[in-house]
Amino acid sequence: MKRVLVAVAMGILLAGCASTRTDLVKSGYLSLQPTLTAALSHSPDIYERDGGLVVDGRLDSSEVTKGGHVDIQVIGPDGEVVYDAAVNYRQPSSRTPTGPRGSQRGPRSQADSHATYSVRFPGLPPEGSVVRVKHDPQPHHPQPAK
Repeated sequence: MKRVLVAVAMGILLAGCASTRTDLVKSGYLSLQPTLTAALSHSPDIYERDGGLVVDGRLDSSEVTKGGHVDIQVIGPDGEVVYDAAVNYRQPSSRTPTGPRGSQRGPRSQADSHATYSVRFPGLPPEGSVVRVKHDPQPHHPQPAK
């Protein structure tokens, strides 16, 4: 009985320490305007973490191109651009070597079969802002430093 109580207490403690994140779209603080295409068929998660705005998403591996990127803009209620980023995505892992003779295995889970992207902006935009997300199959060319 004592072990059960200890296990329950540890579970409660660990659950309390887990990071909670507020979905800013579901709460109505922000709205999402994705340009849904075959590649961007999954809406991103948009939430607040440590006072910053985080946009996490995934792309279907069948539509992902080498060198493509995701354009993310945050537009304030006044129409001004608050944040703007071109984010490279991580290619899905297609095959994993499993042995010394070159045998391979496919992705371990369905999550491994998607390309993922993530960006964190410092601070939250004003309430009522719009987050625009668009997949671009062309390589991202960063602006040269001035």
